[in-house]
Amino acid sequence: MEVHLFAPARAGRHLRQGVLLFQEAFGVNGHIRRVGERLAEAGYTVAAPELFHRAGAGLEFGYGEFDKVRPMMAPLTNARVLMDARAGYEALAAQPGVDPRQIAALGFCLGGFAAALTACHLRVAAAVSFYGGGIARARPGFGLAPLLGDFGGLACPTLFIFGDQDQGIPAADIEAIRSRLLALGKPHEIAVYPGAGHGFFCDERPSYHPAAAEQAWNKTLLWLESFLALPLAP
Repeated sequence: MEVHLFAPARAGRHLRQGVLLFQEAFGVNGHIRRVGERLAEAGYTVAAPELFHRAGAGLEFGYGEFDKVRPMMAPLTNARVLMDARAGYEALAAQPGVDPRQIAALGFCLGGFAAALTACHLRVAAAVSFYGGGIARARPGFGLAPLLGDFGGLACPTLFIFGDQDQGIPAADIEAIRSRLLALGKPHEIAVYPGAGHGFFCDERPSYHPAAAEQAWNKTLLWLESFLALPLAP
């Protein structure tokens, strides 16, 4: 599995901290690589694994090519994504100076699901999930299973980010996530941005929402800043 690495250009207060970055459904494309570069500029070491590696290396798809994306996503299972997350985590933890206790998971779309799954099963220190589909209910034709039953294992503060105009993640799904986390007493925050649809953070997509994207990015950086340096729960 190819893992794209992004290293800080200079030493800083986040030098020992890492971010495991998960792709959208369209691959580790230019957008995801730019997110990795932005995180590296902020001082984090970043690793972005290619979740479609079983079908080939370097696979990227245009935002209008979901007919090509579907065959890549359909065979993915929670176990396979978690296997890839573990390998990405190990690659990141092996980077010079990175403290394995100060690694966060962050993802978008498919990667938002992967980040939440990782937070439930790996010892990451924080997580951010941007509009992860399939977290609350199964999606027909795909092998990924909902995560509400996995939330009992959530051991780190997790930020869930959605747009209120996301046709694939309705308000009922967001409420199901909220209710489950509250019932379990898990540390979390759910941010829902008015007027924003699915993929609103990506400036290459028609759904790009500049104001929501900026607010969500600032909240993400604050989340990482707040929780990465804290000790993990026992």
